[in-house]
Amino acid sequence: MARSVVGPPADTLARDDGTELSRALSALLGTRVAPRAFTLPDGTRVGVDFADEGHPTVLGQCAPLRGPVKSVQRNKLIADAFKLVWLRDTHFPDARVVLVMGEQLSRHLARGSWLRSAFATHGIAVALVDDGTTVRSLDTIT
Repeated sequence: MARSVVGPPADTLARDDGTELSRALSALLGTRVAPRAFTLPDGTRVGVDFADEGHPTVLGQCAPLRGPVKSVQRNKLIADAFKLVWLRDTHFPDARVVLVMGEQLSRHLARGSWLRSAFATHGIAVALVDDGTTVRSLDTIT
């Protein structure tokens, strides 16, 4: 496995890591998380909405949390999941993949859906957020 270089977020990837949601996720996960940018051995740069420090044990993205779900939001959820699983599988195999989403978007993970099955196959955990800052649950899809 190639070695990955971890660097500070680039200006285009920088986000405020002092939010209530970041604190809530840090408390739930038992480790401080913040936005991170990684430069991979081949020079590829990839940012995530949150990861812990050092060699990450948590990699995560936040999906749209409020309002009616549109196909573009569902597609972003799928793209985020793909990015996180790729990053974990190729560079940080011990990391846990977490997607944070609101109740509306989580309906795409109903029993019997292909997306639920895909998340289960790839070990993707889902955190539900009810008001943008309160994490209600964290579950690995089964």
